[in-house]
Amino acid sequence: MTTQQSHTQTPGREVVIGVVADPVATPLQVAQQLEQELPGLLAEQLPDRQWRVEVHRERLPPSDMQHFEIMNLATEHKRQRGWDFAVCVTDLPLAIDRQPVVADASSSRNVAVVSLPAFGAMALRRRVLGVVAQLIVDLRGETTPEEGSEEHRRSRLDALGGAFRRATPDQDGIDLRILASRGRLRLLIGMVRDNRPWRLVSGLRGALVGAFAFSAFYLINATLWELAITMAVWQLVAVVLASITVMLTWLIVYHHLWERVRNLPAYQREQAVLFNASTVITLAIGLTCGYLGLFVLNLIAALIVFTPEVFSQYAGPEYGLGEHLLVALLTTAAATVAGAIGSGFESEESVHEAAYSHRERARREALRRSREAKEDDETLDETTREG
Repeated sequence: MTTQQSHTQTPGREVVIGVVADPVATPLQVAQQLEQELPGLLAEQLPDRQWRVEVHRERLPPSDMQHFEIMNLATEHKRQRGWDFAVCVTDLPLAIDRQPVVADASSSRNVAVVSLPAFGAMALRRRVLGVVAQLIVDLRGETTPEEGSEEHRRSRLDALGGAFRRATPDQDGIDLRILASRGRLRLLIGMVRDNRPWRLVSGLRGALVGAFAFSAFYLINATLWELAITMAVWQLVAVVLASITVMLTWLIVYHHLWERVRNLPAYQREQAVLFNASTVITLAIGLTCGYLGLFVLNLIAALIVFTPEVFSQYAGPEYGLGEHLLVALLTTAAATVAGAIGSGFESEESVHEAAYSHRERARREALRRSREAKEDDETLDETTREG
């Protein structure tokens, strides 16, 4: 059992919780919800105090896999602003021994770090609210109950359910850790959610314009009509999947979205594999959304421009909506492959912005600078030896 620092406060005293969050997208939205709802939830659990939450927006360190830098930042803000507790909300993924870490806390400093990717994709804000409330309850208490004990069960908030479990880590500076119960899959899903793959469509404007331009050409191509109507269902499905795969592969290779794993330490290699998997899934979801949008546009265009006299020569005199769907489907597949050329006109920065969250872009930039510095040092050493 780990002894924690007791809070000696007079009854009714207002307790202030500071929430430090990145001023972007999900972390800030979660922080704002904590500001609104956390005081009420804590008042139900600990009615002997008045609770207030203050939100501070700040860029958190981009790459700190042990959260020590972020904890130090939270401690400094807590001291400067007179907060009783400080909680940092970040979309930096964290895993220990291949287990996703939801939150780390230090009772000696009354600070905690909450990592959003480990929450998965469902009910994110409700789950974060429950976890932060649990952390405050534990930090305010005199002791941290042992996992599985009766005291542990009584102190556990219902909001946590079975999705997370509490643990006492064997690590200096961290007294309490909350882990996700469903392993790396939950972390991967959370990373994809933070990338917001639906933004990919608007971010790849060059590819979208190129695909739409090629659609106009393919849509009036009689050979494509004949192919679409005569192809088997499995062939059409294969063509659709192949077109999305070609576009996905082109984006990864041309815009250097794949993270190299060769010559990396074991823990960094596992992390790189996870980030590569999230990249592939993010692009697949985003490109599928773009494909569906382009398909709808092509279907509308087909219904408007196809003349019955010409189209009936290929589809038969009793053609209907089904034949239009087939032609629009094949047209979209062909235009998607051609649209890959249009993505070449996008800058690497714009593609990264469309495909990744702010945290992932910052992490990749830090990794790139680190590798360039290492390569420069190796080049300098070789030059010194030759000289």
